[in-house]
Amino acid sequence: MDKPKTKQSRLKRKKAATIVLTHRDETILRALHKYRFLTTEHIQVLTETESKWGMNKRLRLLYDHKYVDRPKAQRAIFSHATERPVVHALGNEGARLLSNRFNIPMPPSVYWTEKNRRVREKHIEHTLGISDFMVGMHKVCRESGNVRLIDKEEILAQSPNQTKVGKRPFRWKTRVMHKGQSHDISIEPDYIFGLEFLGKVEGKSKVFFFVEVDRKTMPVVRHRDITQTSFLRKMQSYEDTWNRKLAERRFGIRAFRVLTLTTSTDRIETMIQAYRTGLEGRIPGGVFLFRPKHLDMDKNKMWKNAAGKMVELLA
Repeated sequence: MDKPKTKQSRLKRKKAATIVLTHRDETILRALHKYRFLTTEHIQVLTETESKWGMNKRLRLLYDHKYVDRPKAQRAIFSHATERPVVHALGNEGARLLSNRFNIPMPPSVYWTEKNRRVREKHIEHTLGISDFMVGMHKVCRESGNVRLIDKEEILAQSPNQTKVGKRPFRWKTRVMHKGQSHDISIEPDYIFGLEFLGKVEGKSKVFFFVEVDRKTMPVVRHRDITQTSFLRKMQSYEDTWNRKLAERRFGIRAFRVLTLTTSTDRIETMIQAYRTGLEGRIPGGVFLFRPKHLDMDKNKMWKNAAGKMVELLA
């Protein structure tokens, strides 16, 4: 009598048929290296793959051959969810391929399976928030037909050499004033990207963005201790970056905007009030743009700036 078939575990590898890697597989591995964690749906969008069944089958094969990994912490993240997307990460074989075929630097001491096993739920959730937004931007730019997304690798490639060779190129020091004293505070956006509006004149065709994904884990304002994180402190760092032209020195970016995705419209109003109380008059309100992160970018492309006006990024 045959044994009944059991459901295949998402997080347990099995012996699989031989794999011949395709250009789409390479695109998947490069995307995982760039964004760290992606769901199957994210990968479908980035590779323009319509069939979820076909994508699931391919990702399963890449997982079984260790090109792709699946962090175990996702069990806890989606344990009570009605829908449980599969979260993918770069695997050991994937990292080896990117290093050998595309000369992408991979620290020799990093064992990706162990790195993915140790990652915590909060880090995965935060990173997926960034991935949600950036994959949405890829899709919106592609569908617009006249806007090109400038990713952070391109920004870094065009940056001054001292930025390129830095250990943490997307992190820089700023000076923040608190109770009459100057404090050195480092800032590192959750992501950096740009948009190029095709057809516009050179010099006016590009705009750059620093992305902050706020999960309401820090207060908007701290009145006593500047050494502790707050959202106002981030805004103060960006104000110093704007006024001392630190982005131009570091990346060759003359102007930028700060995009904040947060939990609710109430949280946005609190952030705008913090700007009005602490920063208005020192940096234009149009530099800071806010949006609830649950909104679908396909249906609602509007952002609210710190001056209270609604604007569209791709307009």
